[in-house]
Amino acid sequence: MSKDNRAGKLADLVLNYSVDIKESDRLIIQFDPAYSEYGTMIGKKAMARGVDIRYDPLTFDPVLLRGLIARRDKVEWKHELERRKDLARWCSARILIENQSNPNYAQGIKNSAEIVSEFSKEVIGPYKKVLYRAGDNNGCEVKWNIVGFPTRKDAKVANMSFSDYADFVYNATLNNDWIKMGQSMKKMKKVFDYAEDVRIVVPGLTDLHLSLKDRASEICDGKCNMPDGEFFYGPRENSANGHIYFNCPTQREGMGIVEGIRLELIDGLITNFSANKNQKDLEATLNTDEGSRRIGELGIGCNYGIQRSILSTLFDEKIGGSIHLAVGDSLNNGQLNNGGGLNKSGVHWDIVCDLRRNPKNIREFPGGMIYVNDKLVQKDGKWII
Repeated sequence: MSKDNRAGKLADLVLNYSVDIKESDRLIIQFDPAYSEYGTMIGKKAMARGVDIRYDPLTFDPVLLRGLIARRDKVEWKHELERRKDLARWCSARILIENQSNPNYAQGIKNSAEIVSEFSKEVIGPYKKVLYRAGDNNGCEVKWNIVGFPTRKDAKVANMSFSDYADFVYNATLNNDWIKMGQSMKKMKKVFDYAEDVRIVVPGLTDLHLSLKDRASEICDGKCNMPDGEFFYGPRENSANGHIYFNCPTQREGMGIVEGIRLELIDGLITNFSANKNQKDLEATLNTDEGSRRIGELGIGCNYGIQRSILSTLFDEKIGGSIHLAVGDSLNNGQLNNGGGLNKSGVHWDIVCDLRRNPKNIREFPGGMIYVNDKLVQKDGKWII
């Protein structure tokens, strides 16, 4: 781990602001074992405040996960689910270090995409229902935050030097006034809340309509993610009509990198799809269950400190001037006035469309528009409201 003291400042920000940790809290800290040093850094700071903590290096251990996928043993899966549920029931706060040493841990296993989707449906989905149970903390009983630290592996994936990547991460986290950003997003949220029609247009690539009738958003100002900077909705489940092209690559846990995703939707249902790379993983995801063929979330990225996609959803979905859709499960337990929707699925996969215009790659990034009730509100990633 870097000696950079900004890592400690980020840990303090998550504990003090994001989770608002209290002595009475029971905190689980989850991490890939490769990044245990980050986990213990946060743990020591929490223990110094008198907090009861448990470390969980198993839930995101790529070696353990690969074994669970390869063996496909339903009894073993049941035990794993119960282990996760026990942790979720115990905790009042949870911090997940988002970094993964091997996100494609199921590579080479026969029918891996199908099995990962099955595991998501039978283990991950039921576990998250317990973890994200309804309550008073941003709609949940458990206070939680997902945080990204700079690692050399992630710097390599982003095609940056470690020094440049560390600056990128800390610029997206420590250099923001989260209260001010939240206030700014509230102004934009008012334009979208309860809108009969939201239209997303990228000439020649995307023309998609969604309805937010009876739906209002949640503001994401650093409480649940770090970095953060979005507001999101559960769009009406039967409202999506049209087509959309996602110009940012994405990677669902356990699967390969998927690029150039295209979706066609009629009355909320994904009726046709394709990908320029790894279409089989996209197909397996969309075939997980009935809900995985519908849109569970529309998110509007507002963190202009994140300048580019780095193949990390935690960062990419917050890019100022982007939107993202999640196929599958809606968030916030159906709280329609707080970003929630009614779609149910074992999958929640965010996919990003960057609406900014990039003259250096005009084919993939020609710029786009967002219309709300036929009024243009954003063009080429810049707000005009």
